[in-house]
Formats: sequence, structure tokens, C-alpha cells
Amino acid sequence: YQSPSQWQSVIDILTCGVGQSTLPCHKLRAVVDAGKEVGQLSKIECNADPLGADDFLPIFIYCFVRAEIERPCALAILLRNLCDDDQLLGEIGYYLSSFEA
Repeated sequence: YQSPSQWQSVIDILTCGVGQSTLPCHKLRAVVDAGKEVGQLSKIECNADPLGADDFLPIFIYCFVRAEIERPCALAILLRNLCDDDQLLGEIGYYLSSFEA
């Protein structure tokens, strides 16, 4: 999927919420918000049905790379370790796993 905005709002969420926030809970919330934004933008800009993982993941990775987040591996480990096990089974776990990819 190609977005006329080049997924800029997702990139902005990742840049500000993940890259510039200091609290891990804010970073985790931004990962979830960015994932949701991909779905919303695909509906608005691409008139697409809800995205499956095969379509979502490449878009999310593209946005993540464009956000230029520092030390992404360390951040992924930090967020995974601070996340409650129950959260990892739901929406947060899905978007965190996509972030780790």
C-alpha cells in the first residue's frame, strides 16, 4: 500500500512518542498508537479493508525506519521486560511484537 502522505502521521507518532519520550509507558503507548494509525490511514488514504499482518508489518517497519529511533534493540528489550505478561497476550503484545520485528 502506498500512502499519499507517505505514512507521515505514523512516523511522527513514533518519532515523538517513542524517540523523544522518556517514560517507558509513554513509549509503549506510542507504539500501540502508531500501529492503530497505520490501520486508520490505510482506510482513509487507500480505501483499504482492514490490513492483515502481511500488509501491516512492512508498512510498520517502513515507518519505524523513517522515524530514526535510537537504540531500537535496547528499547525493544526494555519495553518487553517492563510489560506485564497479561498485556503481552493482547493488542499491546501484538504491536510490541511488530515493533520488535
